[in-house]
Amino acid sequence: MRRQVCHMGRLKGMRSGIPLGLLVSVAAMGAAMVQAQNFGGPFQRKKITLVRKLPPTGHIDGTSFLVKVDGAGFDVTQDLQATISSLLVSNDSRLRSVDPKESKDRPDAVINCHITTFSQPPPLVKTEQGLELGTKGGPLQNQQVQEVTGQLTMTFEAQDVRGNRGIAADTVTTKFDREYPVAGPVAAKPTMASILGAHIPRMPLAGATPGTGGGDDRAPTQQELRQRMIKDAALQVVSRLVNTSEEVNVFLARGAGLDDADTLMEQKLYTRALESLETMPSFPQPEEDAYRLYNLGVVNEALGYDSEDVTKARKYLQEASIDYGKAIDAKPTEKMFLEPQNRIDTALAHYKVLGDEMSSRQAANKASAAAAASAVQNALTNADVISMVQAKLDQANIIDTIQHSGAAKFDLSVKGQIDLSKAGVNGQIIAAMKQKAREQ
Repeated sequence: MRRQVCHMGRLKGMRSGIPLGLLVSVAAMGAAMVQAQNFGGPFQRKKITLVRKLPPTGHIDGTSFLVKVDGAGFDVTQDLQATISSLLVSNDSRLRSVDPKESKDRPDAVINCHITTFSQPPPLVKTEQGLELGTKGGPLQNQQVQEVTGQLTMTFEAQDVRGNRGIAADTVTTKFDREYPVAGPVAAKPTMASILGAHIPRMPLAGATPGTGGGDDRAPTQQELRQRMIKDAALQVVSRLVNTSEEVNVFLARGAGLDDADTLMEQKLYTRALESLETMPSFPQPEEDAYRLYNLGVVNEALGYDSEDVTKARKYLQEASIDYGKAIDAKPTEKMFLEPQNRIDTALAHYKVLGDEMSSRQAANKASAAAAASAVQNALTNADVISMVQAKLDQANIIDTIQHSGAAKFDLSVKGQIDLSKAGVNGQIIAAMKQKAREQ
């Protein structure tokens, strides 16, 4: 009976087209990757989606705008202009784009953009060590990967036309630099990527939008990368002018001790995930603990975006920036740590502006309240007027003092006026007191 089962197993393995020894090697390699602290292979990665909310650093007071984009020699100007206009309208429904060719209306704001860099070189194929399975499930050998890179840099300046003032100005840069395994035909040395690609059905990629640039698990085409960089650069401009809300796919570090916290994050239980990661002992090697620190950054970033309180949001985002920085210091060779650091720095810059504005408003409100309290405390009263009369100040000085006092708190009821008259205050002074009371 045992022989028959083994024989059936061999037949099943042969029918699948994958040697059983190789399948065991693949499974063993996958288990090892999960145990070690890393992001896993292309089919093992975990990700969550954060809703990244950014307050603007400037504000368009009117309702109409005009976007102008130039850049000699670059063929992305029209697409970038259209994307900025579309994102402004979709994030702020009160705004509308003005086309000077079709309308004589003068826009309330003009956004001038100048592209200084746009590069999209062909993918670079290179070899990395220890990523390819040898023949017959042997030791790991080298694996070819393609490095996909691109960069778009531009300056922008938004002007309030009617108020003749600057709204926002900055230099924005979007960079793309990722590596993807090269899937080739199964040869004498089959790669894990080619084996799995040939025998495991491809599932739809999380975060992929048809026609706009794939997910994060496969290399984007040149057109997809172009659109991705254009949208990212446009969003950086728009986020300085209106409130924006963007869905961001964030990979989670995996491995021994981290998977429980990953599950909590996938369930959006960020507070419990934070507690789990903070109470977890640090991993012995800095290169291993870097992934725990990275996940701490993800949790704090998520809590920052979820917080409705600006002060708390800034605190969480500052903690996230520290965590991401520590992860980079512990393992500077991990490219997956770089993008979150740039993302969190941008968010902090936005929340700093909002926090500074709130602090200024609070300080102004406190000053105004203090001035009002002081004015009430020093307000001119019936007793003050009676004292001036009894001190035999001349009538003109008393009336002038009443008219130019910061505040007055007179009792001008029937009884109050009778008391004033008994104290020697004449009708002209009482009339000046009534006029002051009416002006307040």
